[in-house]
Order: sequence, then structure tokens, then C-alpha cells
Amino acid sequence: MKNLIILINIAVIMWISAIFTDHESSKPEVSNRNKNKLSEGPAKIRRTPPSDFAVLSDDAQTKSDTDKSLEKFIREMAEARLMDLEEGKVAQQRSTTKDLKSYGRLMVHDQTEMLREIKKLAALKNIKVPDALGPDKAEGLRELKEVHGESFDKKFIKMMTIDHKRDVKKFERATRSADADVQVFATKYLPYVQSHLDKIKALK
Repeated sequence: MKNLIILINIAVIMWISAIFTDHESSKPEVSNRNKNKLSEGPAKIRRTPPSDFAVLSDDAQTKSDTDKSLEKFIREMAEARLMDLEEGKVAQQRSTTKDLKSYGRLMVHDQTEMLREIKKLAALKNIKVPDALGPDKAEGLRELKEVHGESFDKKFIKMMTIDHKRDVKKFERATRSADADVQVFATKYLPYVQSHLDKIKALK
């Protein structure tokens, strides 16, 4: 009987011991799981990087502004070439001096070349250029055609001087364009425009 009681006590002690042993052994596992969760935390909870939206918006705005400036330059210079071409034709007919008639021929030749090249540039950039003069330039051409003799010569010289001064400034700015094609075009033809200005000044 005593032996039976002893065996029962031993069994109870072993059972209790087993329970505590399992409980203690489970703690590291729980602890490890907690550690794992903590270590995983930073990976799951990532800091949101600063938004690129403002930067992208600025870039988009800059690009939009650049595109508008590019289109404006090409359209304005195409119309200016049309105007100079027509003025050159009139000068050949109306001018009273050989020098101005010769200048008129120069305008027709050079402006035809420049207009052809600027149309190529416009096509490359998908920009539609005017095929005719706008209202302001058309009115200016009409007024030029209404005068004769020395009055024509003076008016022609004045108009050419104003136009070429304006164009020189625009071509100079375009030589620093962010668009490589515009930069090449402006760099090539700036000397043409400058020489036209210099020649007309010499004919005053």
C-alpha cells in the first residue's frame, strides 16, 4: 500500500514537473515570436517617402511652358519670314534705287530658304505654322503697297529695320533654347538676320 502511495506521489510530482517544464519551454517560443513580430514591424510599417507630385507638377509645368514658348517662336518666325518675303517682292517692284531693289531680291532668296527650313522644324515638332499673314502684318503690307517713290523707300527701310531688330533679339534668345533643334536652327540663321539688319541700316 505504501509503495502504491509512493508511486502515485512520484507520478503526481512528475506530472507537475512536466507541466512547468512545458510552460517554461513555451516562453522562449512566445518570446521569439514577439521578437520576430518586432523585427518584422519596421519592414511592414514603412515610412512614406516625400511625394514627387509637386516635383512632377513643376516639371510638367516647365515642360508646358517650354512647349508654348517653342510653338510661339516657330509660329512668329514663320509669319515674319512670310512678311519679309512679301516686302522683298514689293521692294523689287516699287523701290527707286538699285540698292533697295537688290536688297528686295536678297529678302526673297533668304526668306524663302528660311521659311522652308522653319516649316521643316515645325513639322518635326508637330506645330502648325500660318500659311498667310495675320491681320496686323497684312495691314502693314497693305500700307506699304500704297506708297510710291522715295516715300516707299523710306517706309520700306523703316519697316525692315524694325522687323530685323525684333528678329535678331528673338533668334539670339532661341540660340539658348532648351530644345536642341531650335537651338541649331537659330544658331544657323541668326547671322542671316543680323546681316539683313546691317545691310538695311547701311542703306538709310
